[in-house]
Amino acid sequence: MITAPVSKDKLYYWKQIWQEKVSFLKPNRISGIQLNEYFKNKYSPILHEDKHFQEVVKSNLIEQYGEETASTSNIICYLVNSDVYVGIELDTGFFHIESKDIEKCIPIYDDLYIKRGLDKEDLQNFVLVGQYIELLNI
Repeated sequence: MITAPVSKDKLYYWKQIWQEKVSFLKPNRISGIQLNEYFKNKYSPILHEDKHFQEVVKSNLIEQYGEETASTSNIICYLVNSDVYVGIELDTGFFHIESKDIEKCIPIYDDLYIKRGLDKEDLQNFVLVGQYIELLNI
């Protein structure tokens, strides 16, 4: 999870990883439904029907996938440990995590990012691939 400005050195590092590993990677992204099941089983979250948070998730979904996808979105929101808010879009696998304490978000975000995997388009983005490989420690 990127929580601060990324240095040029870090971008260079991710680009090197991408150049070395991308040819060995295949799309492995799971569905939003699968990601949601994994999340529920691992974190035992509480369903959190908060329209404001759902709109925040939808707004971020629009930035990633556009208005058309967001217009038919199926977002489920949860609360973990009473202060970490998680929204998962069941069709795309997009997820959004927030907390006043960002440090609590990082391990959940990283776990979901790895579990979700990368699709064909993601594999063209050296930042996404670099982060993914770095998190996998391979």
